[in-house]
Amino acid sequence: MPENPLSLAVRAFTAGNLPASEILCRDVLDADPHNAAALNMLGIIAANVGAVEPAEGLFQAALRAEPGNAETRQNLALLKQVPRPQSTVGTGQRYLVIKAWGFGFWSDVSQVLGSLLLAEITGRIPVTHWGKNSLFGDGTDRDAFRLYFKPVSDVTLADLSRIENATFFPAKWRKDNLFDEDITKWQGSGSRAAAIYFLNKTETVAVNDFHIGVANVAPWIPASHPMHGQSLTAIYRYLIDKYLRPLPEALAASDAFFRDNLQGAPFVAVHVRGSDKIVEDRNLDAVNQSYGAALAAIDPSWRIFLLTDDENWRTRLTDRFGNRIVTTDCQRTDSTTGVHYLPSVNRVQAGMEVMADAYLALRADRFIGNGSSNVSAMIAVMKNWPPGDCTLLGTSALMQRNLFIHVKP
Repeated sequence: MPENPLSLAVRAFTAGNLPASEILCRDVLDADPHNAAALNMLGIIAANVGAVEPAEGLFQAALRAEPGNAETRQNLALLKQVPRPQSTVGTGQRYLVIKAWGFGFWSDVSQVLGSLLLAEITGRIPVTHWGKNSLFGDGTDRDAFRLYFKPVSDVTLADLSRIENATFFPAKWRKDNLFDEDITKWQGSGSRAAAIYFLNKTETVAVNDFHIGVANVAPWIPASHPMHGQSLTAIYRYLIDKYLRPLPEALAASDAFFRDNLQGAPFVAVHVRGSDKIVEDRNLDAVNQSYGAALAAIDPSWRIFLLTDDENWRTRLTDRFGNRIVTTDCQRTDSTTGVHYLPSVNRVQAGMEVMADAYLALRADRFIGNGSSNVSAMIAVMKNWPPGDCTLLGTSALMQRNLFIHVKP
């Protein structure tokens, strides 16, 4: 019999794994928003990282759900004795470095969006830096994010390395190693960063080198923020509209391909994952087989713009749908090794190709994709699709909290 999620949350907290404990509690609240035990546990987690005001609100919510709970009442009483930290929001003197997550292109973009939201709610100036660990960089120390998008601020990592008397969080970071990558990223002091660890920090420079999604930050949005209480989809669109501004040169290929191949008639965009996705998604074959039924509902006169990293699936669908299939001439693989992991791949070109396909999909009349893929999940939130025009097969990866990456061996 599976162990109760709240028991697992308590065990994770006792072991010092606050992110896992929080995710387990949030999952309980998704099913039961007034679960007093989960609210109380979240209050304890918030208090543990010095987030006094959120902790107070969580304890109060727990008491409303279960007024007679003596433990929660005692937790609230003890919390009221703790001095309120001086607010640092809006000072403009502190920064959040957003390093590359180091995986797929849109997975890294989703990490940027979550970190940008974290920067906003903690009053920090965001500084992106996709360094040498980025799978879409040019192998140098320059910020690969800026190869594809306009900067999210005027500050660079080099600027931060010149700040006198700067302090850093986590403590593994210093002026002289800001350009280094993968420092105790998965194990050791300062590893597996999570949004909660950044909520009440006053250091000059905070550095995030781990995946923090919008879904992880959203519950901590204060009432003063315009996205407080909004849906995850609304929050994503707010962040995308504000920060995700593609460079003209990054969209040039997309614009040209649209004019030459898709303009002037309705079309459906379809994203099919293959290659290395089979390793992380045991249901991938079943999902891919279901595309046939989804496409059967599309007007047969429409063209099908196919986004796929897998040459085998491109061939299969072309054999089935003939000249209705339209694809860009991008780098693909016929193995279970992802394109971005192939030693022969041109990494910057790969990034441009992924961008071109996604922005072409946004011009489609309909979209069908794999919810477990960040490519499909991002396309679903980057456009305000009319009802019924965007179909994700499975739950969107962007709407879930990733417990797996916080489960330590």
